[in-house]
Amino acid sequence: MYECDNCGRRYPATNKLKHVFPDIPDLLQRLDVGGPVPAGECTRCGALVYRKPDPIRLLVVIDGGLVQQVLADKPGVEAAVLDQDIEGADESDIVEVVGHSDRLRGTLQAHETVVAPVLIESAYRAAA
Repeated sequence: MYECDNCGRRYPATNKLKHVFPDIPDLLQRLDVGGPVPAGECTRCGALVYRKPDPIRLLVVIDGGLVQQVLADKPGVEAAVLDQDIEGADESDIVEVVGHSDRLRGTLQAHETVVAPVLIESAYRAAA
């Protein structure tokens, strides 16, 4: 996915852009030293378009436990918590997660990730 740095318009592929790198008009005057290289130019506003990294997706599977928070040390992490303890759950709340070889059933408990780099870093320090 590609996204305009100015208006936020998204493009699924570079062939939908007005101009594609390296054929962007006045490219050298529009770049910052050490900055990312643009994929092209927006068809709507003419600003530079950059590749938007795919999010890191995380599925936490629990069975009857309680998850307080899902933490990450970088933005762009998407998380879902699937509780496999479905006893007493309403049938409309039960979802099925399908993978290459597994099928999991449960209820979704959380859909947010909190970015907490200092907390994550301290969790991986060796105990003193």
